[in-house]
Amino acid sequence: MAAHMDDSKADTSSMSADADDGSSTESEISDEPVEPKLKYERIGNDLSNILSKDAASCMAVHPKFLALGTHWGVIHVLDHLGNNIMSKEKPAHTTTVNQIAIDASGEYLASCSDDGRVVISGLYSTDNNQVHMFDRPVKAVSLDPNFGKAGSGKHYMTGDDKLVLHEKAFLNRHKTTVIHQGEGPVRNIKWSPDGQFIAWANDVGVKVYDMALKRKITSIPREDKSNLRPELYRCTLFWKNEKVLLIGWGDCVKICAVRERKEFSNPEQPSKYVEITEMFATDFYVCGLAPFGENLAVLTYVNPDENVGVPLASERPQLRIVAPHMDYYEELSNDALSIRGFTEYRCNDYHLECVIEDELFFIVSPKDVVVAKPRDDDDHVQWLMEHEFFEDAMACATRNDGRGLKRHNVQDIGRAYLNYLLEGEQLDEAARLCVKILGKNKQRWEEEVYKFARIHQLKAIAPYLPRGDVRLDPAIYEMVLNEFLHSDYEIDMVVKQLERRPDLQHVYLDKLFQKDPHAGQQYHGLQVSLYAQYNPEKLLSFLKSSSYYPLQRALEECQKRKFIPETVFLLGRIGNTKEALSLITQQLRDVDRAIEFCKEHDDRELWEDLITQSLDKPDFITVLLHNIGTHVDPIMLIQRIRPGLHIPHLRDSLVKIMQDYNLQIALREGCKRILVKDSFQLLHRLVKARSRGVRVDEQICQSCHNRLIVNVFGGRGISEADAWRIKNG
Repeated sequence: MAAHMDDSKADTSSMSADADDGSSTESEISDEPVEPKLKYERIGNDLSNILSKDAASCMAVHPKFLALGTHWGVIHVLDHLGNNIMSKEKPAHTTTVNQIAIDASGEYLASCSDDGRVVISGLYSTDNNQVHMFDRPVKAVSLDPNFGKAGSGKHYMTGDDKLVLHEKAFLNRHKTTVIHQGEGPVRNIKWSPDGQFIAWANDVGVKVYDMALKRKITSIPREDKSNLRPELYRCTLFWKNEKVLLIGWGDCVKICAVRERKEFSNPEQPSKYVEITEMFATDFYVCGLAPFGENLAVLTYVNPDENVGVPLASERPQLRIVAPHMDYYEELSNDALSIRGFTEYRCNDYHLECVIEDELFFIVSPKDVVVAKPRDDDDHVQWLMEHEFFEDAMACATRNDGRGLKRHNVQDIGRAYLNYLLEGEQLDEAARLCVKILGKNKQRWEEEVYKFARIHQLKAIAPYLPRGDVRLDPAIYEMVLNEFLHSDYEIDMVVKQLERRPDLQHVYLDKLFQKDPHAGQQYHGLQVSLYAQYNPEKLLSFLKSSSYYPLQRALEECQKRKFIPETVFLLGRIGNTKEALSLITQQLRDVDRAIEFCKEHDDRELWEDLITQSLDKPDFITVLLHNIGTHVDPIMLIQRIRPGLHIPHLRDSLVKIMQDYNLQIALREGCKRILVKDSFQLLHRLVKARSRGVRVDEQICQSCHNRLIVNVFGGRGISEADAWRIKNG
């Protein structure tokens, strides 16, 4: 079946395209495409072989099978895919088969031909097989829908120049009753589904006979406006249900309903009558008629223009869906069909048969049979995608969780939509769609990201990259960040573009800070909150490294999130060391950190606060006794210890204090000795340097700026003032 369906689709692809060419005038004027109502498949398999050697003349359909009559007088029984049901081929006639009828159970076939034979054959039994010879061509035959039921009377109708009812009488005798005659050949007979009414058409019009009343209840005259020859433009009859009859004849369509008569103007009137509920004329000729929901499926033929004086090729037949009304109709769709050999055919060469239960419409021509069926959700989605209505296709696929789809799914439609958007450079729309289409599928996310990468548009998809439950390959995020870092975009533009994805905004600013701590300094305040939310372990390092964030805002953020180490740092930075120390001792209860904090700030009052806050904590006192001696006088702590307080390892702590004290004394003495020795050495060097003579050549003293003189005392040059003082004692 699958292989056949694929081949058939290949055959009918042109039909779908041609449907637009044959659309109504209204759709031709509109630029917006109109979705067809039906899809088409050419029936192949054994049927193709049959029609390559013979030609179809008529067909009857049943939910279980097809019965095809040919011009060579053979009846072929096929399944709906065109496969011959073996042993069911019946060479019943010697010339063209005019009409075939099937009972409701699908157990019996009746056929008639121009050879005058009427053949009734059982498909599963031969008990009721019949062959009747007439001395004239028989144009129509119809089986009682209940023919296969026991006690039904085995009724059937034949039509030549009169309408004859055949039935099985007493002792299995064959009984015939002439129902109507004198109005030309009977060309079509149709029995209502419940077997109560019979409709037939002759050259004058259509009649309806009531089997229960055993009388004719109506006569519907043929419209004479077009004066068409009945043998070339036959009347089409179809019972929509037990009470509604469809009539198509030439360029006129009528819908008739059987009613119960409530008032009688004449005692001879039957209790039922037929009312025409809708009727309209057309600009085409009717080849076949069938119900399509509340509307009609009409197989139509348009005559070529014969006024030009030369024979013209026929146009393609069209299957139209119309909404019927009184005096007019509304055309809903119009599909022109590329039937094989259509240029050589006329109106009577086409037939339309319908299986109402399955909404299957069989278009029959001498060399081709095409089945039409309503388009399903898959067909609708395919049409929407072909016409680039991807949003509508997505909506259809998500409706009812896509349970009506077999060939499509939301993901495939979405990815096709993404490709369409990328090809059209609608990058923002494509990026937003990724979230809906790709969901939590890591592999598909990465595939789509690489598509953006190939066109150098990672910036567009960056705000929508998944986080949380789904984490892509780290290389993906690095690739996106590198594009931002190496692009010509300004930092302000990048940060703004990532506003809807603060996680990616954080990653970008973090990378930027690592690359250049001064770049993007206007966003360091924002980074405090981003680090606090997405990477709190790096917040303290950032606070220590940057000086561009607002201290008070950062402090409020850390206090709100109860980040104690970060709060301590910020309090210390703004000078509130006492509150910072209190947090360390009261919240963190970390005496080592408190000692380091006091060492860092080197404030005697801060040490006193630490001692005060440690007096009720013996463990703190122990640590302080071990570490305080080198920074403040331990007596400050020892004198304030409450008597009787148990302090772990107190002796060791005191020994440590004494050792530290002795070490300090030794260090001071050593430093003092070194200092004294160095002082004497430096003094000696200074005196020696000052006592040394200096040779000068200038006549002016550089110190007093007086003129120098020369005397014989040691060869030293002295000033005139000094010489005068020497001379005068």
